Amino acid sequence: MKIGLLTNEIPPIVYGGVATWILNFLDMFQDDEDVEIIPIFLAQLDEPPSDFAERYPGIRIIHGPDDVKNVFADLDACINNLWVAFETTRTIKKTYPDKLMISVCHSLIRMEHITNLGGPITSNYFEQEITFQYSDVVVLISEAEKKYYTSFGYDKYGASPVVIYNSYTPKLDDESWRPDYSIDDIGYIGRHVPRKRPDLPIFAVEKSDRKDVRVFNMGVDYRGEQGNPFWEDLGRKHPKKLVIIPFSSNKETARFYWNSVGANSITGIYEPFGYTMCETLDRRVPAIVQNIDGPSEITANVQDSVFVYEVDQDFDKDVDNFLVATNNFWDTHADDRRAMAEHARTALDDFRPEVIKLKWKKLLLDTKAKSLAELDPKYKIEDWEERSSGHYGN
Repeated sequence: MKIGLLTNEIPPIVYGGVATWILNFLDMFQDDEDVEIIPIFLAQLDEPPSDFAERYPGIRIIHGPDDVKNVFADLDACINNLWVAFETTRTIKKTYPDKLMISVCHSLIRMEHITNLGGPITSNYFEQEITFQYSDVVVLISEAEKKYYTSFGYDKYGASPVVIYNSYTPKLDDESWRPDYSIDDIGYIGRHVPRKRPDLPIFAVEKSDRKDVRVFNMGVDYRGEQGNPFWEDLGRKHPKKLVIIPFSSNKETARFYWNSVGANSITGIYEPFGYTMCETLDRRVPAIVQNIDGPSEITANVQDSVFVYEVDQDFDKDVDNFLVATNNFWDTHADDRRAMAEHARTALDDFRPEVIKLKWKKLLLDTKAKSLAELDPKYKIEDWEERSSGHYGN
């Protein structure tokens, strides 16, 4: 079976969660005897570099609608990872209605719009909704995502919603490195958007009145003319407690971060899966983690070995909630922290590629494509932009 893996996010053009998923997926199916994965890049905004073919053997490029027919002619199915390029999804399905179209939902843009306080980047979430309409299957990356998907009425489409978690390959199975379990400093590493709440740890530590604890925050973006006034102000207010590490992909900088913290904070109010959660477990670093969404599902079987806090979504209340979990961490002896972290790491076994691959193979080999009429006979595409402005999910 030949499968096209369609994306417009792939290194070195784009790094991030989707790009990580793409690379993991290619590795997962390398040399598989039943399924051949063909990477397909949509050059919608970015032209591929000259060494793309060397980086990704067999890759195919779509520059526009006219390329779709040739690119997909010999393929049995498409695994679609486009977030908002619904025209391409629609063109593929209309050109080849009998080919299986599986769209992977890495994040519901409507949820991002709500939890990131709105904005032009996520206001076009209706485009993702159109993508769902032209899919045979929509893969959600956690049970929480499926609940959100259903709450917006997306399950009324012809596409079948299926949960398959992201795969994660532990990097430190055989490594001797361990954090210093006596450290009480805590940290946050990752993107800085409102839904991630990267400022929660410093407000909690400030409220604790502990003078001997620092917060390491890695990922602050100072690019652009405005810099980053919010974090510059926090740095001035907490010069002895807050250590700001600007965004960097440098491995030495990341190593400095992980060597500096006694616990890592997973603080989002919306997190579909959570690669940072997996990396924290992989490194055997104690985790202070929210009780919602992907991170809570990743740690479901090891809740007694992580420090869980209740998410209220009111920021001030969540400072208090986060502080309760942080106090629990501070009150835990270093030897117990180590034992908890070792046990917590066993949660990763459910997300190893060999486990997730079986779920994908079953979906690919057992699922048949639906006709366009079967997918959504009730609605016309022309109605969508108007209806998506407020009808669904209310």
